[in-house]
Amino acid sequence: MQSGISASADLHAAFKSFTSDSTLFALPITITSESLTPLAAIPFPSGSSTLETSLNALSDLLTPTTPLYLLLRRTPQSPSLISAAYIPSRSPVRQKTLFAATRATLVRELGQEKFAESVFLTEREEVLDVSTWNDASGGPQGTSGQGNANSAILSTEERELQAVKRAEDEERHGTRGRDLMGDGGSGAKAGGVSSTGIQINVTDDARAAFREIAAAQESGQSTGLLVQFGIEIKGETITHSKTHRGIEPSSVHSHIPSDTPSYSFYVASPGSSAVIFIYVCPGTSKIKERMIYASSRLAVLTIAKQEGVKVVKNLEAGDPEDLSGGRINEEIAVHLGTQDDGDSQPGSGTATPSGGRSAGFARPKRPGKR
Repeated sequence: MQSGISASADLHAAFKSFTSDSTLFALPITITSESLTPLAAIPFPSGSSTLETSLNALSDLLTPTTPLYLLLRRTPQSPSLISAAYIPSRSPVRQKTLFAATRATLVRELGQEKFAESVFLTEREEVLDVSTWNDASGGPQGTSGQGNANSAILSTEERELQAVKRAEDEERHGTRGRDLMGDGGSGAKAGGVSSTGIQINVTDDARAAFREIAAAQESGQSTGLLVQFGIEIKGETITHSKTHRGIEPSSVHSHIPSDTPSYSFYVASPGSSAVIFIYVCPGTSKIKERMIYASSRLAVLTIAKQEGVKVVKNLEAGDPEDLSGGRINEEIAVHLGTQDDGDSQPGSGTATPSGGRSAGFARPKRPGKR
């Protein structure tokens, strides 16, 4: 897995100094401006200190919400290093996924052969707990339970994938989110978007496109309006990609990109005011795209709501083809049926089928895989 982040020249210089100075206990590393950058190295308290007796030196460095990498020595005489990723469970989604996806890059660029152990930690108390490090090594004076650098890296990559998926799940279910504080955003927590301090911008063109969706929904005269949005990655800005008109439900999937993530809003045929939100994230997408789109989904829905759009159904797919086979028609039929029965709740963001099954955020399946 690669995030597009690389080690800065400052980090390479700091790492060279760190490895050549055995009095140094820890080299903290963060991510700034798309680069891995070093913080001030922390020395051992004394020449006879060990990792276990030096952990308190890390205390002021650790916060409950800020991820950090730590390169550590067990003793001043240790020939190899420990690569530790501290990624708090309370970190903002984007930070969590970014640090998880960059973990292998850090070790690879600095030299895998220099690291005997790889540790993944999610709580401040874990970092400062001596038993954490004894467990990692197989005992106070042991060696890495991972066996060797190659197996450690494999474990790292597996954990990265788990961390990214976990962060995406948190965002999908609304437990984490983004503040809307750019380009007219209010910073409010509406629509399940929690306060994380991460800004996201919206172009005027995108806001106008959201208003077009709202107007079409209000009039009830849409002829298959499909409006698509993307994110300009460098500036993390929501943009309007394309608007299609006259799109039949059965052909919606053919207008969605298969090589990059996207957000689409579909206003169904005349006589229905249903707006369906579709988030497609192809498996071939770049990791950085994947994590930014995943952590921005709730922001897009909140901005749509601010502009008057009332989404009745959310769909997620890993490929546009997952939306073929009458899937969109099925969702429209469900919405129309619940309208007739009086079961729908306008503006709630969900549609409830007559059978009582919640129809919140659904991941479509290919035919035969249900």
